[in-house]
Amino acid sequence: MIEQDCLEALDALQWLRTGEEVYKRFELSQSSVSRKCQKTLAVFEIDLQRIQGEWCTIGDPSLLLLERRVHQHARFQGLRRLRLEATYWSGPLLCTPTPGRWLLGLANIVGVARNFQLVRERIVDACLTGLPDLPAPDDPDLTAIVLSSMPVFFVARADHPLVGRHDLCFQDIAGYPTLGLSGGAYPLVEEALGAIGLGNDPMRMQRYRRDLWEGRAETELAIGYATPLSLEICGGDLVRLPLELPFCSGEAIVVRREYASHPELLALREELMARLAHLATRHPELRLVEPL
Repeated sequence: MIEQDCLEALDALQWLRTGEEVYKRFELSQSSVSRKCQKTLAVFEIDLQRIQGEWCTIGDPSLLLLERRVHQHARFQGLRRLRLEATYWSGPLLCTPTPGRWLLGLANIVGVARNFQLVRERIVDACLTGLPDLPAPDDPDLTAIVLSSMPVFFVARADHPLVGRHDLCFQDIAGYPTLGLSGGAYPLVEEALGAIGLGNDPMRMQRYRRDLWEGRAETELAIGYATPLSLEICGGDLVRLPLELPFCSGEAIVVRREYASHPELLALREELMARLAHLATRHPELRLVEPL
């Protein structure tokens, strides 16, 4: 066993990446974070290494994972605040102010792999993610609680040649660069885009930056993608084109299976559904998904 503060410091650094962000949420100074992390690493005989911007543990994680199980149980029992990650649009629109006893992360992780890893390893207790890329139905650790669905559509700068056209098809879109993410960030989305010949201008972006995504569509002839919620929070001067993609997005809570019915998760779901219902009053395309 190790003190909650020590493991909390390591978890927080792996989750939030910098001592400054850890301080904002946990009120631990950078020197305290460093000292407590070193103690935790020594106890579990592991190292910490930064790989592609993320802090990763190196060595046998077996004992660390067992300890994290105990500490997560304590959080769900009310001994510490719970940890929530979100997307760049759901962070400000659905998780601000932060619901209940939850702490919100940076809400800027691109792709599902890192978010799911944080939940799987019990560093984070839940993440709010976008459809259609969810844990597999037979995933032994993770499950998804779907909250809503919404369309995905094309967007472009206001003076783009396709703006004003009302008979658009995918072939018209394919005549221009279309933004995409490489490295399997969103496997099902990438598969759907590839099937219609789109996503032909991929880039590497592990943390969301508006200038690399919506900003590209604003300053170039590249065509981007958006949803009603992402367009509201980051759309800027982008214009919606009258053509939807062949899949839906939406919101879902990803959590470890053993906590899917925990009162804290049910309360989080209820609060997020209330906020989604409010957003739906100005976004009629947003559809709430009631529990089975």
